[in-house]
Amino acid sequence: MKTRWMLAILLITAISLTACSKKEEPAPKAPTEKEITSMTDSLKEKATTAMNEALTMDIDLDKAVSDLKAEAAKMSVEDLQAIATKYKNAIMEKQVDIDAITEKLKAIPMTEKMGADAQKLTGELKTLGDALKPLAERFEVYVDAIKAKGGDISALAL
Repeated sequence: MKTRWMLAILLITAISLTACSKKEEPAPKAPTEKEITSMTDSLKEKATTAMNEALTMDIDLDKAVSDLKAEAAKMSVEDLQAIATKYKNAIMEKQVDIDAITEKLKAIPMTEKMGADAQKLTGELKTLGDALKPLAERFEVYVDAIKAKGGDISALAL
């Protein structure tokens, strides 16, 4: 009987020791400079997207300009200015992105202007330019409506 108890205690002790032993996990590897740059760029893109979404709330690029003109005619000057300000902020945000890409393009040596990096940046510029056109067109709708109602547009200058 004592032998069985001793074996049971030894068995429980062995099981508890193996269950409680810590497994050594390898220390995390420090990220390389390239990985850090990639992570930073990714975070910048996410932050820019979030800012753009916040700035462009209430901006409707799906509605026809003629519909926006009809709606603007019925709005108060204060409402028109609020919406025009949102369009202005969205335009300015796109312009900041355009300026940043333009600077990157200027930094590319002349011998690499036809390279993949330059072509990628040029494509991004075209995309931003294409996104800027409808914003500017709709912004003008609201500025014109403010002018027609005798409102002050000095705060909306780009």
